[in-house]
Amino acid sequence: MKLQDLVGYDQSLKMIHNPEWPEEILAISALDAPLENSIVFVKNSKFLNRFKAKIEDLAKLKIGAIVDEKFFTMITPEDKELLLKLSWFATSANVALCLTKLSRPFYDRKFQGMNNQADGRQMGTTNIDSSAHISQNVFIGENVTIGANVEIFPGAVIKPHVEIGDNTKIYGNVTIYPFTKIGKNCRVHSGTVIGADGFGYTFHQGQHLKIWHMGGVVIADDVEIGSNTSIDQGTFSPTTIGAGTRIDNLVQIAHNCKIGKGCIICGQVGLAGSVTFEDYVVVGGQAAIGPDAHIGMASQIGGKAGVMEGAVWPANSKIAGFPARDIKEWLRGLALTKKLAAEK
Repeated sequence: MKLQDLVGYDQSLKMIHNPEWPEEILAISALDAPLENSIVFVKNSKFLNRFKAKIEDLAKLKIGAIVDEKFFTMITPEDKELLLKLSWFATSANVALCLTKLSRPFYDRKFQGMNNQADGRQMGTTNIDSSAHISQNVFIGENVTIGANVEIFPGAVIKPHVEIGDNTKIYGNVTIYPFTKIGKNCRVHSGTVIGADGFGYTFHQGQHLKIWHMGGVVIADDVEIGSNTSIDQGTFSPTTIGAGTRIDNLVQIAHNCKIGKGCIICGQVGLAGSVTFEDYVVVGGQAAIGPDAHIGMASQIGGKAGVMEGAVWPANSKIAGFPARDIKEWLRGLALTKKLAAEK
């Protein structure tokens, strides 16, 4: 897609810098994983600060930016000067709506022509190690790679462009969506879905308009995932699960989450979008983690806790309750509640 083509999807776009940029635009990027010849979106100060920290790298990758028009009028001349380091940039009257509109053509481009009907083994487009054990009634899509001693049980669906590492077991009725990578020595239990679209929409004129997800999922080595768990793919960069992490049954991990190594996530936990767990975080059953929360290394979250949107907890935190707070404070609150009840 050329720069001039973008206006066809968002007529409010105004090209501010280098409107004749000649090269093909290949993708939309997230700032944590920028891609060459791609677009990034800047809608507020939070995104601008992250953007500024990476400006030199973004410039080398020939990346352009679309900035919220109203926000652009409020940024400093120095920040506007920084934007000139990019290959190009434009403004949009509604950057969230612009992202939504542009996500569809890039999604179509990535998934165009993908064969989801014929088994890749029949088409001769798979790379399956001869030592792998694949049961009857397993669907394997085109361009799937399966390592040595992998076991896949009946009813599993492995969609195109999936990679599964050596010695991994995929149990019955697991569905793995395209562009998922699973490492070595993993176990994925029955009913789990990996790589479905994230729950992302933009509300506009009374409708919830879909943000098309295409970031995939990357699961490192030695991960175990319980039954009926959902791990959604990232919007433009992968949702990631670190090595040695253990995920219980009935867990929801939303788009763009970054889970470190050695984490423990107990049953019925729900993680909203863009949550970050550093290494060795432990989460008790039925806890809810709000979007963009960041939990430090070796922290512990009590069962049924509610971590609020954007919360940041340092390493070795112990938190509980709703809203989640330091466990000592929470226990004092419980004690006070019991005391007041007893005095009635």
